[in-house]
Amino acid sequence: MKTRGIENATRRLLGARKLGSASLLAQAEQEAGHALVQARAWLDRAAEGRAGEDLAADANYAAIAAATEELARVIAPAG
Repeated sequence: MKTRGIENATRRLLGARKLGSASLLAQAEQEAGHALVQARAWLDRAAEGRAGEDLAADANYAAIAAATEELARVIAPAG
């Protein structure tokens, strides 16, 4: 997995909130929720059977974890 999809979902959600379009916002919220579920599932699968120090050294895992946290933070005010 790469961070691009998670980051794009975050930006689309923020942009839709700024535009104020109900239909764009609904679509962006749905996409963001899906991206968040997928990212969390990937993080869980990646962490299975790996030691904490292995995960800490994995730059891709750390980047995806950070992007996932940011997306969760952005989604939180919406509900």
